[in-house]
Amino acid sequence: MSTGKEYLLVIASAVVAAAAVLGIVRWLAPGLLGVPLDLQLVGLDRKVPPFFENIFRREDLKSPDFIIKDPLTRVRAKPFYPDTQSMGPNDMLGFRNREIPNVVDVVVIGDSQTYGNNASIDNNWPGHMKSALTKKDVSVYNMAVGGWGAVQYLDMFTNATVFEPRVVVVAFYSGNDPLESFQMAYGVPAWAELKPNRKLTKSSAPKVPFPPPPEEWWKVKFSDGIETTFTPALRLSSNMNHVAVDAGYEIMADVARRIAEMSSSRNIKILFMIVPTKELVYAEKVHEENIVSPESYRTLVERESENIEALAAAIRSIPDAEYVDVVSPLQKAALGSTILYPADINGHPLSAGYELIGATVVDHLASHIPGKPAGLFAQMLDIGKYSLLLVNEEGVWRFKSQELIEANGWPAGDVPLIERRDLIGLVNMGYVEEIDPERFGPPEN
Repeated sequence: MSTGKEYLLVIASAVVAAAAVLGIVRWLAPGLLGVPLDLQLVGLDRKVPPFFENIFRREDLKSPDFIIKDPLTRVRAKPFYPDTQSMGPNDMLGFRNREIPNVVDVVVIGDSQTYGNNASIDNNWPGHMKSALTKKDVSVYNMAVGGWGAVQYLDMFTNATVFEPRVVVVAFYSGNDPLESFQMAYGVPAWAELKPNRKLTKSSAPKVPFPPPPEEWWKVKFSDGIETTFTPALRLSSNMNHVAVDAGYEIMADVARRIAEMSSSRNIKILFMIVPTKELVYAEKVHEENIVSPESYRTLVERESENIEALAAAIRSIPDAEYVDVVSPLQKAALGSTILYPADINGHPLSAGYELIGATVVDHLASHIPGKPAGLFAQMLDIGKYSLLLVNEEGVWRFKSQELIEANGWPAGDVPLIERRDLIGLVNMGYVEEIDPERFGPPEN
């Protein structure tokens, strides 16, 4: 009897051990036991927040502030912000768009000058740029946030590549990007590799009062009746002869090089521009009308012009990068009677100023946007796997067999590749199931 009990005890122990092993395997490697993915559980980890709770973060949606703090980008804009004409609408990522596309033709990256403060979403420069394009079906996605600088532009470019853009436009702003770029590189450990001078620290930056006190305002009325208010001391803080400012401009040039290298490897055309301060835009007009200006204004105009010229030269020297000069067109327009900026200290353009910037960008952009594809193409579905499809005036068609392709008049031979971004806006018509060379065959020459 004792032998039988011992036998049962051994069996019971083996069952318990096997169950324990299965439990451990099921916990560590559920796939080995054939558990469907949708039935597997994932432990909650604070380092990887739940996806939807992070996207629809309640504290963001309930925040009374338009600008929200962020550990990596320092600040970001509030998601789902409503359309107030001068601001918004923001999409769920906090960018100023009516929707988030899967694929897009053009991505623009910048700060509040690109976000478009003072104008509606259709009247900021990305909106005017889209309207001015002769190819009206070109899609544009705006990834700009006020308070950002070159470091955030670099960070956003890596995210922008997800949209498979043909072109990315990066807009620097000489009015505050140098110091904001310095603060990011020297104040956020994640971006320490961008420091051009290791001897400097975050505290090396000059102290800048913001908003500028009234005693630093300079109100000007031109002979044509246009009035505006300059804040030269504030803008000089990002253009003065200072080690932190010099480092900021070095960071901007370095960021341009890094972005250009990444864009070249991804077959993305990259355009850079430098949006000037309101003060520099009106400098020639101030000079022509012999208006006596304060020393801070004269110094700003001189230093900002030199800094823009140096940064533009650095950009022009980058292989495959293209520089768009918006300074000259804005200065020329300022000589006329068009109101480009508000009469108060606000340094963001009005719709007319944004329109000029957008039109200038279009002159450089149009040649990089191809026309609608037509013909027989191969689309890569996976590594080594392709699908043959026909693009005609009706939309996109797929063939069920090689025989149907040949029966519709397509000769055997190499078929050009087509990318997903080339199919933006085209209607998926389904499969070709009949022989109709006039409809599904090669176009007549």
